[in-house]
Amino acid sequence: MATAPAMTPVAAGADVVGVSDDVAELAGRLRIALSRLTHALRAPDDEAGLTPTRIATLSILETAGPLRVGALAERIGISPPTMTRLVDCLGELDLVRRDPDPDDQRATRVSLSAGGSALLGRLRHRGTGLLARRIAGLDDAGLVTLAASVPLLEQLAETTVAP
Repeated sequence: MATAPAMTPVAAGADVVGVSDDVAELAGRLRIALSRLTHALRAPDDEAGLTPTRIATLSILETAGPLRVGALAERIGISPPTMTRLVDCLGELDLVRRDPDPDDQRATRVSLSAGGSALLGRLRHRGTGLLARRIAGLDDAGLVTLAASVPLLEQLAETTVAP
């Protein structure tokens, strides 16, 4: 049985036209590392019954403010009926609330409740603590390199447009 060729972090057919192979390789490695780190920091909160999608929904509501279910579904990338079920679940957990849409009394807008806001704060605090413990394990050279890299990562984050 033949084995598959080793894959580099750059996916086959990736849109890397106009950049060197070294830059494409670095981009692929960074994408994978950030994805793994993000996954670890957004690990489901089993106690509260939260999944990454539920946490992302709460985060969007915190940032964007009240939204109709359809608009929220579009931002998350799921169907409106699925978002309705998700919002119902978050409502049962007292993490969101539904209020009449001031522009259309037949519709509602979903917003983050005080409980949802407090939960996001606790999750961020937990994630920051996890990351701080990992950073504390770096040697001095690693700390210096990371400190120098953060402004560059912030710059990339500010200029990167989601697909």
